[in-house]
Amino acid sequence: MIVTHLPSGMRIAIIDLGTNTFKVVVAERQSGSTTGLQIVYTEYRSVFLGRGGIEKHEITAEASARGLEALHILMEKAKEFGAETVRGFGTSALRSARNGPDFVHLARKELGLEITIIPGEEEAGLILDGVRQAVPFGKKPMLVMDIGGGSTEFILATDRAMMWKHSFELGTTRLFERFPAINPMGMDTQLRMAQHIDAQFESLWSVVDRHWPTTLVGSAGSFDSIAAMIALERGTPIEAGAITLEFDTTEFDALKDKLFAMTRAQRETMPGLAAHRVDTIIPALALIERVLLHGIEYLRWSQYSLKEGAAARMLPATV
Repeated sequence: MIVTHLPSGMRIAIIDLGTNTFKVVVAERQSGSTTGLQIVYTEYRSVFLGRGGIEKHEITAEASARGLEALHILMEKAKEFGAETVRGFGTSALRSARNGPDFVHLARKELGLEITIIPGEEEAGLILDGVRQAVPFGKKPMLVMDIGGGSTEFILATDRAMMWKHSFELGTTRLFERFPAINPMGMDTQLRMAQHIDAQFESLWSVVDRHWPTTLVGSAGSFDSIAAMIALERGTPIEAGAITLEFDTTEFDALKDKLFAMTRAQRETMPGLAAHRVDTIIPALALIERVLLHGIEYLRWSQYSLKEGAAARMLPATV
């Protein structure tokens, strides 16, 4: 995918059309700046574009209507906050749906929004570009994980290079539709889900076991809620404007065990858990748990992901 570079000083908006949520970021980079992006505004809308159709490789009429309604609202917000250019990026649900191009055509016809459906490998690259705006990398490889509703992206990187990346067509919506008995999460479901994840991620295990990253960087999405819940468990809520948080596997395991034992009604009252993630947080935790078994000791949350990565590419820093 070719991302057009725009002049510094422009204000742009990127809309990330995810399987569960549509997210907009309005950003700028001042002329002559060599520092990070200036985030002007961000918002998300629960859409559940993949609900009821992702395993059938289609977007239902109801999901399409929800998506167009959300795009209308997000585009209005982008214009309200001064975006001169708005670009949309479609991911797993649109990528795998036979009628994904039909949704793109409708968005262009009704809203004037240009949407690019990006391959999984390109999605992974944009995610890394976004995470680098929030999290410092060192000489030792770190593993970046971005959990979506339809796919999960992994990137192995240092401060100097991206060493490996891959997009797996396995996400929280796909897992939830395959393993719906999670209220609470019984041992039988845990084992079957774990076996399914391990089989799907087989190529990841060989990379991780060869390079031994000890830090997992969780990119936005489900990690937003995980970081918020862990911070509240510590008694120190995440400060406004914070874009990263570090925690360890002990804190993660305690949170995972607590949520696995809850019913849906109990999860709905869990402080820090976003309402639209009440169901999908369980498969998200299961995905992370499998990765942590391969020598990971620390986790870092990055608020920035694909949309910030696309903005960073379109508004490159002045050298």
